[in-house]
This record gives sequence, structure tokens and C-alpha cells, in this order.
Amino acid sequence: MALVLMSGLRGGVGTTTLAANLAMTVAAAGRSAVLLNLSSSSTIGLHFGLDPLQPLPGFDAPAAAAGPVHGVRLLDATLQARSGDLGDGLSSGDFSFDGDVIHIVDLSGVDDGIAAQLRSHANIEICVLTPSAECLYSLPAALEALPDSAAFLLNRSDDTRRLGRHIANFSRELLGERLIATVQADEAVGEAAAMMQPLARHAPASAALADITALATRLTGLATRSQDRATMSDLPAQSDAA
Repeated sequence: MALVLMSGLRGGVGTTTLAANLAMTVAAAGRSAVLLNLSSSSTIGLHFGLDPLQPLPGFDAPAAAAGPVHGVRLLDATLQARSGDLGDGLSSGDFSFDGDVIHIVDLSGVDDGIAAQLRSHANIEICVLTPSAECLYSLPAALEALPDSAAFLLNRSDDTRRLGRHIANFSRELLGERLIATVQADEAVGEAAAMMQPLARHAPASAALADITALATRLTGLATRSQDRATMSDLPAQSDAA
């Protein structure tokens, strides 16, 4: 199994979009995937063709009530996270993320207290940033606040733009092996969301989808090899795109 936390360096960096498409890509590769929402304002459903206001099945919902959408079980654990039951249940062993399932958790819009409930149980946390001035200024503080095991993903990378290219290069130098993936800027990502379609259906030749698929392959390798919490060296080699 693997418990993958997806957090954002700032709001608007595409964390939810990446988490949704990553989960669908894992499922398309034949692995069981669960996408867990912890925010009452999440738009996860939009990427699966669901009304964003439609409630997702609860974390404790039976499998029959939470059938997969595009191969992914979508679950909402907002209430459990806010009450502290999520962390307490994991610590006591009343429930766990064990099993042959890759759980991806979207931490967008949740406070640090809720994220902390899951961090000690996660295989890996991936913090999403973009090649922007705002993310560049926020990066040193994030490195202080996040666990040393946290990895980073550079989203919407566009080397044709000078500022973006310089910030991306600086991020690569600063983060080193902790930068485990780069996802290219691609208008198809936004178009797919606007049409409430999976990226793989809307634009199967998408450059961003190719990068997401490469990351999904690495995470699948992580889940197959170890039950222990991951470090950067535990992940299979990254693609050239990163």
C-alpha cells in the first residue's frame, strides 16, 4: 500500500487537479486507488464529471456506497479530520491504510493540525509548487515547516518563459533530489477541468498527462516494494521530464 499526501506550497498551484488526475492514472494502470478529500470547499468531483456541490461518500461508507468513478473511490473524511477521529483512529490502529490500495490525500484547504494527523502515517508527502515569484518567496519557509522527508513537484513548468525558466532552475538547484517530478504547463489541463472530464479522456496526448503518468508509475513502484515510510531514495528513478 501507499499513503500519498498532496499539499500545495500556496493556494492555486493545482494540487487538487494533480491529485485527481494522479489517482485516475494510478487506477488506469490497474492499481486500486482511493482519493481522500479533507476540505468542505474542495472541487475534486469536478475532475470526475461530478457536480462539485455533490457530497462525496463518507470515509466510513461501505464499498457498495462508494463505487469507483473513473476507477477511483472518492471518499470524504472532512468530519473525521476536523474532530480528530482520523488521527486517533490511525494511532490506535482502529483503522489503517494497509492493503493493496494507493491512497492519495488532497490536503488543499486544510490547516496544519489536520495535515499533522496523517503525516506520521504517510509513505510520502508531495508539496506542489509552480515557477512563480510567490512560490519562490514561500519556498524557504516551506522547507522549514515541512518534514525532511517531504518531496516537491514543480507544476505548470514552462521553459519558454524567462522568469519561469529561471525560477524552475533555481528550484531544481535548491531542492535537488527532493524535486521528484515536473509537470509541464499544458492548456489541456484547464480545458479538461472546465469540461468536467478526466485529462486522459479529453487530451490523451497531453504533455502534462505524460508527466503525471511517469509519477504514477513511480508511486506504484513505491507501493509494491515496501510497507515502510518512504524516503526519496525509495522511489524508482524519475523520468527525464523531472
